[in-house]
Amino acid sequence: MTSDGGGSRPARSRRRHGRGGAVVTAQTGSRHRGDQGRGITKLAMASIVTGLTVLLYGACQLWDPGASRAQHRFAAQLRVQWRHAHAAHHLLQIHLRVGHPFAELRIPAFGRHWRFAVIEGTTLAQLADGPGHVPGTQLPGQPGNFAVAAHDITAGNPFLHLSDLRRGDAILVTTVNATYRYRVLSERVVRYTDTSVLDPVPGHPARPPARPLITLITCTPVTLAFTPWRIAVTGALASTRWARPSGA
Repeated sequence: MTSDGGGSRPARSRRRHGRGGAVVTAQTGSRHRGDQGRGITKLAMASIVTGLTVLLYGACQLWDPGASRAQHRFAAQLRVQWRHAHAAHHLLQIHLRVGHPFAELRIPAFGRHWRFAVIEGTTLAQLADGPGHVPGTQLPGQPGNFAVAAHDITAGNPFLHLSDLRRGDAILVTTVNATYRYRVLSERVVRYTDTSVLDPVPGHPARPPARPLITLITCTPVTLAFTPWRIAVTGALASTRWARPSGA
């Protein structure tokens, strides 16, 4: 059946005989197009939901509110510990406990508000809260290598811009006894299996240390996936400001 005036053509139907001579009519026009449209819409909605989920997951990983809360808690712990300790008139021994803070790290080149508490340990559990001191390496101000590892992204993104540091940039580490100012000397990219950056004199395992050093380590290039490469920035102690006059 057609229209007389060039109007739209109605959907066609196909007739076939079923069992017992019954006539079965199958619509092959608009119903098919409608099913196609609904399928495309569902696929598009599924894609949008999946995309939003991935974006939200990535944003949560980068923002990482859990690490921010941990850092605020660590900073409060350090303030209380140091306030009580500053009543003493001698240098205090630093007792390291895995997962607990003992120092504060500042890098002026990253902005005046950039600061992180440093905790003991570098397992995934510790690095999820911020920078961690590599066990077995020296403490701040001691001859040898004070090594600190941290994520580039996630956990507050502490070492996201580590590769931007240049020779002479300052790295400040504060403990209960003093603030140690280091100056950047060098930068190396090594495989994650290369532990020579942790030596008392990085890259020279047989050489005895003659001065306090610091090495900051993170993944490179920046990625949420695994990478076998690490960037290591090493600096040397330039000055010390004691928390108590008697410490000098």
